Amino acid sequence: MPPLTEQSWYEWHAPYDALDTAQTDRLAAVQDLLYDALDSSPPGAIRAVSACSGQARDLLPVLIHHPRGADVSARMIESDPLNASFLHGALGSTRLVDVDVLEADAGNTAAYAGAAPADLVVLGGVFANIGPADAERTIEMLHSLCTPGAQVVWTTYGTDGTDPDRILTLLAGADFDTVEIHRSTEHGWTAAAHRYRGAGRPLPTDAQFFDFIA
Repeated sequence: MPPLTEQSWYEWHAPYDALDTAQTDRLAAVQDLLYDALDSSPPGAIRAVSACSGQARDLLPVLIHHPRGADVSARMIESDPLNASFLHGALGSTRLVDVDVLEADAGNTAAYAGAAPADLVVLGGVFANIGPADAERTIEMLHSLCTPGAQVVWTTYGTDGTDPDRILTLLAGADFDTVEIHRSTEHGWTAAAHRYRGAGRPLPTDAQFFDFIA
Protein backbone atom coordinates (compact mmCIF):
# COMPACT_ATOMS: atom_id res chain seq x y z
CA MET A 1 0.00 0.00 0.00
CA PRO A 2 1.55 3.35 -0.99
CA PRO A 3 1.91 6.02 1.71
CA LEU A 4 -1.18 8.18 2.04
CA THR A 5 -0.91 11.84 1.20
CA GLU A 6 -2.57 14.59 3.20
CA GLN A 7 -5.50 14.68 0.76
CA SER A 8 -5.93 10.90 0.70
CA TRP A 9 -5.99 10.63 4.52
CA TYR A 10 -8.97 12.98 4.36
CA GLU A 11 -10.61 11.07 1.52
CA TRP A 12 -9.94 7.77 3.33
CA HIS A 13 -13.03 8.55 5.42
CA ALA A 14 -15.40 8.70 2.41
CA PRO A 15 -16.65 5.08 2.76
CA TYR A 16 -18.06 6.01 6.18
CA ASP A 17 -20.65 8.09 4.31
CA ALA A 18 -21.88 5.06 2.37
CA LEU A 19 -24.20 2.32 3.59
CA ASP A 20 -23.17 -1.22 4.45
CA THR A 21 -19.41 -1.00 3.88
CA ALA A 22 -16.59 -2.69 5.77
CA GLN A 23 -15.85 0.70 7.32
CA THR A 24 -19.39 1.33 8.56
CA ASP A 25 -19.57 -2.22 9.89
CA ARG A 26 -16.34 -1.71 11.86
CA LEU A 27 -17.39 1.76 13.00
CA ALA A 28 -20.62 0.44 14.48
CA ALA A 29 -18.69 -2.15 16.49
CA VAL A 30 -16.26 0.47 17.82
CA GLN A 31 -19.08 2.81 18.79
CA ASP A 32 -20.78 -0.04 20.68
CA LEU A 33 -17.55 -0.62 22.61
CA LEU A 34 -17.27 3.09 23.42
CA TYR A 35 -20.90 3.26 24.57
CA ASP A 36 -20.28 0.27 26.83
CA ALA A 37 -17.10 1.86 28.19
CA LEU A 38 -18.99 5.00 29.20
CA ASP A 39 -21.86 2.92 30.60
CA SER A 40 -19.42 1.10 32.89
CA SER A 41 -17.46 4.17 33.98
CA PRO A 42 -17.83 5.16 37.65
CA PRO A 43 -19.72 8.37 38.47
CA GLY A 44 -17.84 11.65 38.02
CA ALA A 45 -15.48 13.12 35.50
CA ILE A 46 -14.06 10.91 32.72
CA ARG A 47 -10.84 11.75 30.91
CA ALA A 48 -10.43 10.41 27.36
CA VAL A 49 -7.72 10.58 24.75
CA SER A 50 -7.97 9.50 21.12
CA ALA A 51 -4.80 8.77 19.14
CA CYS A 52 -4.84 9.36 15.38
CA SER A 53 -8.42 10.57 15.65
CA GLY A 54 -8.94 11.21 11.96
CA GLN A 55 -12.42 12.72 11.79
CA ALA A 56 -13.36 11.09 15.13
CA ARG A 57 -16.37 9.37 13.64
CA ASP A 58 -16.04 6.78 16.39
CA LEU A 59 -15.76 8.85 19.58
CA LEU A 60 -17.40 12.17 18.69
CA PRO A 61 -20.94 10.87 18.01
CA VAL A 62 -20.75 8.81 21.21
CA LEU A 63 -19.85 11.90 23.24
CA ILE A 64 -22.72 13.81 21.63
CA HIS A 65 -25.41 11.18 22.24
CA HIS A 66 -24.37 9.25 25.35
CA PRO A 67 -25.84 10.46 28.67
CA ARG A 68 -22.33 10.53 30.14
CA GLY A 69 -20.90 12.54 27.23
CA ALA A 70 -20.97 15.78 29.20
CA ASP A 71 -18.81 14.14 31.89
CA VAL A 72 -15.99 13.53 29.41
CA SER A 73 -13.00 15.76 28.86
CA ALA A 74 -11.25 14.54 25.73
CA ARG A 75 -8.18 15.23 23.66
CA MET A 76 -8.32 14.20 20.01
CA ILE A 77 -4.84 13.95 18.50
CA GLU A 78 -4.60 14.17 14.72
CA SER A 79 -1.60 15.08 12.57
CA ASP A 80 -3.42 15.60 9.26
CA PRO A 81 -4.41 19.29 8.87
CA LEU A 82 -7.52 18.58 6.79
CA ASN A 83 -8.89 16.09 9.28
CA ALA A 84 -8.00 18.34 12.20
CA SER A 85 -9.86 21.20 10.49
CA PHE A 86 -12.86 18.90 9.94
CA LEU A 87 -12.82 18.06 13.64
CA HIS A 88 -12.70 21.69 14.72
CA GLY A 89 -15.71 22.39 12.53
CA ALA A 90 -17.63 19.36 13.78
CA LEU A 91 -17.01 20.29 17.41
CA GLY A 92 -18.24 23.82 16.74
CA SER A 93 -21.71 22.45 16.00
CA THR A 94 -21.95 20.54 19.30
CA ARG A 95 -22.50 21.49 22.93
CA LEU A 96 -19.31 19.75 24.03
CA VAL A 97 -17.18 22.23 25.94
CA ASP A 98 -14.29 20.12 27.21
CA VAL A 99 -13.06 18.46 24.02
CA ASP A 100 -9.98 19.77 22.25
CA VAL A 101 -8.24 18.89 19.00
CA LEU A 102 -4.45 18.81 18.99
CA GLU A 103 -2.73 18.76 15.60
CA ALA A 104 0.29 16.67 16.53
CA ASP A 105 2.04 13.32 16.17
CA ALA A 106 0.12 10.78 18.25
CA GLY A 107 3.18 8.53 18.23
CA ASN A 108 5.06 10.91 20.53
CA THR A 109 4.34 11.30 24.23
CA ALA A 110 4.47 15.10 23.93
CA ALA A 111 0.97 14.96 22.41
CA TYR A 112 -0.43 13.45 25.60
CA ALA A 113 1.05 15.87 28.13
CA GLY A 114 -1.78 17.22 30.28
CA ALA A 115 -4.27 14.65 28.94
CA ALA A 116 -2.79 11.39 30.26
CA PRO A 117 -3.26 9.28 32.20
CA ALA A 118 -6.78 8.87 30.88
CA ASP A 119 -9.78 6.74 31.83
CA LEU A 120 -10.51 5.92 28.20
CA VAL A 121 -7.85 5.52 25.50
CA VAL A 122 -8.99 5.13 21.90
CA LEU A 123 -6.58 3.60 19.38
CA GLY A 124 -8.71 3.57 16.25
CA GLY A 125 -6.73 2.01 13.41
CA VAL A 126 -3.34 2.63 14.99
CA PHE A 127 -2.31 -1.03 14.98
CA ALA A 128 -3.39 -1.32 11.33
CA ASN A 129 -0.65 1.12 10.37
CA ILE A 130 2.31 0.19 12.59
CA GLY A 131 4.63 -2.80 12.66
CA PRO A 132 5.00 -5.38 15.46
CA ALA A 133 7.92 -3.62 17.20
CA ASP A 134 6.00 -0.34 17.37
CA ALA A 135 2.87 -2.21 18.50
CA GLU A 136 4.86 -3.65 21.38
CA ARG A 137 6.17 -0.19 22.31
CA THR A 138 2.65 1.26 22.09
CA ILE A 139 1.18 -1.34 24.41
CA GLU A 140 4.06 -0.78 26.83
CA MET A 141 3.31 2.97 26.70
CA LEU A 142 -0.30 2.27 27.70
CA HIS A 143 1.00 1.84 31.25
CA SER A 144 1.61 5.59 31.18
CA LEU A 145 -1.44 6.58 29.13
CA CYS A 146 -3.97 4.73 31.31
CA THR A 147 -5.27 5.30 34.81
CA PRO A 148 -5.79 2.15 36.89
CA GLY A 149 -9.06 0.64 35.68
CA ALA A 150 -8.99 2.52 32.37
CA GLN A 151 -10.41 1.00 29.23
CA VAL A 152 -8.57 0.86 25.91
CA VAL A 153 -10.72 0.58 22.81
CA TRP A 154 -8.80 -0.36 19.66
CA THR A 155 -9.36 -1.60 16.17
CA THR A 156 -7.22 -2.97 13.38
CA TYR A 157 -7.83 -4.11 9.82
CA GLY A 158 -6.04 -5.18 6.67
CA THR A 159 -2.67 -6.90 6.45
CA ASP A 160 -0.13 -4.04 6.55
CA GLY A 161 -0.02 -3.58 10.31
CA THR A 162 0.29 -5.90 13.29
CA ASP A 163 -1.65 -9.16 13.47
CA PRO A 164 -4.57 -8.80 15.90
CA ASP A 165 -3.75 -12.06 17.67
CA ARG A 166 -0.30 -10.66 18.41
CA ILE A 167 -1.93 -7.53 19.86
CA LEU A 168 -4.18 -9.65 22.08
CA THR A 169 -1.17 -11.59 23.34
CA LEU A 170 0.77 -8.41 24.09
CA LEU A 171 -2.16 -6.87 25.96
CA ALA A 172 -2.67 -9.99 28.05
CA GLY A 173 0.99 -9.84 29.09
CA ALA A 174 0.79 -6.14 29.94
CA ASP A 175 -1.86 -6.20 32.70
CA PHE A 176 -4.90 -5.81 30.45
CA ASP A 177 -8.05 -7.90 30.80
CA THR A 178 -10.31 -8.49 27.82
CA VAL A 179 -13.70 -6.79 28.11
CA GLU A 180 -15.11 -7.56 24.67
CA ILE A 181 -13.89 -8.51 21.19
CA HIS A 182 -15.66 -8.13 17.85
CA ARG A 183 -14.26 -9.67 14.67
CA SER A 184 -15.33 -9.72 11.05
CA THR A 185 -13.78 -12.52 9.04
CA GLU A 186 -15.61 -11.24 5.96
CA HIS A 187 -14.08 -7.77 6.14
CA GLY A 188 -10.89 -8.63 8.02
CA TRP A 189 -11.13 -6.35 11.04
CA THR A 190 -10.94 -6.69 14.80
CA ALA A 191 -12.32 -4.26 17.39
CA ALA A 192 -11.84 -4.79 21.10
CA ALA A 193 -11.95 -3.26 24.56
CA HIS A 194 -9.52 -4.05 27.36
CA ARG A 195 -9.37 -2.92 30.99
CA TYR A 196 -6.07 -1.97 32.62
CA ARG A 197 -5.47 -3.66 35.95
CA GLY A 198 -2.01 -2.18 36.55
CA ALA A 199 -0.87 0.72 38.71
CA GLY A 200 0.31 3.14 36.03
CA ARG A 201 3.64 4.81 35.33
CA PRO A 202 4.82 8.39 34.73
CA LEU A 203 4.53 9.63 31.16
CA PRO A 204 7.97 9.88 29.52
CA THR A 205 8.92 13.23 28.04
CA ASP A 206 9.11 13.53 24.25
CA ALA A 207 9.39 9.78 23.61
CA GLN A 208 8.55 8.37 20.17
CA PHE A 209 6.78 5.04 20.49
CA PHE A 210 5.28 4.51 17.05
CA ASP A 211 5.51 5.70 13.45
CA PHE A 212 3.12 4.78 10.67
CA ILE A 213 4.41 2.31 8.10
CA ALA A 214 5.62 4.26 5.07
